[in-house]
Amino acid sequence: MKIAIASIVLFFACVFSCAAQSPYNIKGVVVDTVDKVKIRATVTVINAKDSILVKFDRSNGEGAFNITGLPAGNFSLWITHPDYADYTEKFTLDAANPEHNFSSVNLLLRERVLNEVKIKGKPIELRIKGDTSIIDARAYVIQPNDKVEDLLKQVPGMTVDKDGKVTFMGEQIKKFLVDGEEFFGDDPLLVTRNLRADMVDKMQVYDRKSDQASITGIDDGVKVKTLNVKLREDKKNGMFGKVSAGVGNSGYYNGQAMANKFKGNYKLSVYGTTANNGINGLGDDDAMKLGAASTNTVTFDDGSTGTYFGSGDDIDNSYYNGRGFPSARTGGVHFDTKLNDGKQSINTNYKIGVLALTDNANTLTQQNLPASVEITDPADKILNKSSDRSSYSHTFRQRGDLTFQSNPNASTSLKIAVDGTFKDIDNNSSGLSIIENGAGKLLTRETQTQTETGTQKAFNASFLYSKKFKKPNRVFSWNVSETYNESNSKLQFNSLIFSPDKAPTDSKIDQYKPTTIESSVLNSNVTYNEPLSKTLSLGLNYGLGFNNSSSDRASFNRSISGKYDAFDSEYSNSYKFNQVMNQLGAIFSYKSADTKTTLTFGTRASGVNFKQIDQYTGNIYKRSFVNWSPQTRFQHKLGPSQYISIQYNGSNSQPTIEQIQPIRINTDPTNITLGNPNLGPSFGHNISAGYNFSQEITGKSFYINASYNFIANPIISNITVDKFGRSVIQYVNLTDKMPGNYRIYANMNRKMGMFNTGFNLSTNANTTYSYSNGAINQSKNNRYSANVRIGADEAKKYYFSISGGPSYNFVSQSLQSQDSYSSAGFDGYAYFSLYLPAKFQVGADMNYYYQGAVPNAPAVSQPLVNAYINRAFFKNESLKLAITGNNLFNITQNYRDITATGFNQTSYAGVRRYFMVTLSWDFTKFGTNDTPAN
Repeated sequence: MKIAIASIVLFFACVFSCAAQSPYNIKGVVVDTVDKVKIRATVTVINAKDSILVKFDRSNGEGAFNITGLPAGNFSLWITHPDYADYTEKFTLDAANPEHNFSSVNLLLRERVLNEVKIKGKPIELRIKGDTSIIDARAYVIQPNDKVEDLLKQVPGMTVDKDGKVTFMGEQIKKFLVDGEEFFGDDPLLVTRNLRADMVDKMQVYDRKSDQASITGIDDGVKVKTLNVKLREDKKNGMFGKVSAGVGNSGYYNGQAMANKFKGNYKLSVYGTTANNGINGLGDDDAMKLGAASTNTVTFDDGSTGTYFGSGDDIDNSYYNGRGFPSARTGGVHFDTKLNDGKQSINTNYKIGVLALTDNANTLTQQNLPASVEITDPADKILNKSSDRSSYSHTFRQRGDLTFQSNPNASTSLKIAVDGTFKDIDNNSSGLSIIENGAGKLLTRETQTQTETGTQKAFNASFLYSKKFKKPNRVFSWNVSETYNESNSKLQFNSLIFSPDKAPTDSKIDQYKPTTIESSVLNSNVTYNEPLSKTLSLGLNYGLGFNNSSSDRASFNRSISGKYDAFDSEYSNSYKFNQVMNQLGAIFSYKSADTKTTLTFGTRASGVNFKQIDQYTGNIYKRSFVNWSPQTRFQHKLGPSQYISIQYNGSNSQPTIEQIQPIRINTDPTNITLGNPNLGPSFGHNISAGYNFSQEITGKSFYINASYNFIANPIISNITVDKFGRSVIQYVNLTDKMPGNYRIYANMNRKMGMFNTGFNLSTNANTTYSYSNGAINQSKNNRYSANVRIGADEAKKYYFSISGGPSYNFVSQSLQSQDSYSSAGFDGYAYFSLYLPAKFQVGADMNYYYQGAVPNAPAVSQPLVNAYINRAFFKNESLKLAITGNNLFNITQNYRDITATGFNQTSYAGVRRYFMVTLSWDFTKFGTNDTPAN
């Protein structure tokens, strides 16, 4: 990595050095034709022969420009400004004319240009400005009634998978905004699959900071990859929406309706959906998220975590990962408005939904063990576990939120946000797990059933006040937040374990388990930013947090009476947890006078005290510690669209209560956890660097990002597996080794004639450690991949995109060096659409995923192909009749995950091949014609 960075720096140094030795240059002054006002404009030099960009700069405040270091040759001068008509002029530089003085260059305001004169020029597709990538929607081909998702698929570096997940430059976009405002909360598909593409002016992709960090400029480390859709001014007044209904074979159906009214400062949207084909209403890992028993981990402001047991989920996103058979009915209302000339704003959402999922999955797990005192037979060093599980999850949910913002003047702002969620869950599952040794001998067989009902409530409120003083960059802010969660569940659990040699303890479990969990987290944070000079400022912050939680988990056995009224004290517990956190931090920020260089550095220290009380025994467990969070970030602007950045963050990770003092649980009898009261915190070091470059004229862009993370005093698992395949897990600190990982991602895009092309390379690797039956195991996983993309489009004729490339995983384990799980892979994606006479259109998309075979597991090959044909009606093609085919090859999806000591491979049933007939109607009325502007 050091060599690569040095090479980049040397390369650019050589380029700049060579350019500096060239004797040719141009100069001039840009002025308004009528008013003679000096203009700051973009001045570009283009090679006259092939239109390749040579060099560009901006005129200064006096309108003057002076571009040096040019080669000899024939060129074109291009001067642009958003408010003025473009200016072009040819010129020549040679030995006889080493300098060209344009003297006064006169620009004419666009509004003064005669109506019959049309200014042509394709907008820039992608520009990189600092940490923000700006996408101009007018640079792309937009078909009638296209949605934002269709637009995103054409953007260089952007990928949209079959489930609608959007990834940009290798990072998934988690939050979607419309004109800077949340639209139906965090449900991205309501933006990408419902907003019309012809409404979009520009899109911005950036790392969104917390509200407090955005106001004060003090980086608190909170960032979310965000896409902001900025609407065209002429599309902010009117109505639009869509109604569709589809019926397929095998009982599949899909229906949705959405209506939107945008007028000036307000937006009103309503929607409703019903489907059982996975198009909407479900998220990743649905079986777990729809209410399966799990642990909830809460992360506090200082980076520490606390773990509580119960049922928890978050099903607000609309992704369906192809697993199981879903059924969804959802609806919602969104309203936002600005009042008092934009000084106040209100954003509110209400959503209601019934989500159900039937899931059937088979998981094959192989675990390789070293020799131990108990395990001496070579066949027992290999454990093969096969698990078949069927489940049904049903959730009814209501959620509402309201955000109010007020900016009474330029120096004061206030933001108040509240939201609440109410949920009813009803889940049941059954499964059979078999553990065999390497010779096929049965070690353990477990049958298990679970039935759970419950309710969940959540409430969040936050308050943010900020004040900017007369002195520039002097800012005060105060943020207060409260989070309350309550969960009540009733679980009926049955398990029977059989071993032909000797049945392990707890071989039969038949229990009723009611659980009540409550948590209340209150945090307050005050920040103050003081300018020390014109270029340097100091940010101070103080935080105070309280966490009060309780967990009451009871277990009852069946008594002679047949009722579950025999209290089991061994597997019952009641705890109270109290935590107090004090945080103090100081961050210095430097910004050069020319604003090209920024540097921040500083640290935060957090003192944390917590107390856990066992309500049954009266035992009290106390712990206190100090967390340090140093940080630094450097960014330098090398050119108008050329940036380099380097960042470092350090943070503590505290052991969870589960790892220190576990609550005895018997819902997974083959995996038992022991606590370690002596467990200490780990410290993570995170280093990243990036380089961005884009040429606005040619549309070329280059992006490279590298990161390296390593952990000191890491918390790792110490797993002991007995001869029955039962695991006993305890967490310990590793003092003499540091696990780590790195990632390098490079992406280059360029338009070549009619084709949009892209190429990226990536590599990532991680090294982890764990104890396996008392022996330390080092696991390494290195992955290398390449991807090529090519696409083209022409309005009302065709568009297509093909991308794909190979990958290879190198996997090694120090304890089992003879077992190799290295394998080749391939990922590919393609889609096309072809317009035919009589308003017919055909198209298809394909996702191809391949993993090579490894010992005891065959290759995974999944070509998922969908296709459609539709017929449009009316002049604006607003009515469409479509026939679609889903998963034409009828593929059963599966996935393999390489673990520290083996692998897991899961095959699951889900929505497979079906055909559907859909009638859809897009309606719009903006006072303009419906033909997209490009």
